[in-house]
Amino acid sequence: MNDKPQQDNPGEREHRSETSRASRRPLHVSFRGNCVHCVDDKGRVSLPSEFRKVLGEREQRGVVLTNYLSEGARCIEGFGLDAWEDFEARLRDKSRFSSKLQRLENFYLSRASECAIDSNGRILVPSYLRAYAGLERDVVFTSSIHGFRMWDKRVWDSIFEASEQALLENPDLFADVDI
Repeated sequence: MNDKPQQDNPGEREHRSETSRASRRPLHVSFRGNCVHCVDDKGRVSLPSEFRKVLGEREQRGVVLTNYLSEGARCIEGFGLDAWEDFEARLRDKSRFSSKLQRLENFYLSRASECAIDSNGRILVPSYLRAYAGLERDVVFTSSIHGFRMWDKRVWDSIFEASEQALLENPDLFADVDI
């Protein structure tokens, strides 16, 4: 019998390290709150520091942005890379011949863009997405269940006011969402 401690090979140690790191990560990324930032002349905008912190904890160096409609208004929806890849993987399980899936691909996936986070915490928002969402200067980042959204500030103010008014008129508005 050998009394010598067993030596790990470096590849096994690295694999265990990656596995344990992945197992410590929460299944879902949660962005919280809202924040206003300005788009510069080149189309760059700073991600809110709280959002960067969440992404950094998951070792994400970029986000995926795509066009989105919420309450009849155009905005941009954003995800951490791993959340987007998980979403794509779940879509691959669907029938590629589904007309609903094809419509989703045509509207949502075809406009998706992976955006790196630069050393100053900014992302370059593609011009076609800025035009789609009408982002001119002031951009509001808002959290959502699956990621985050980016709105032109004037549009967001209108959406928020309409939601607030609906809640004032019907205090039970969110009762069906209660968990």
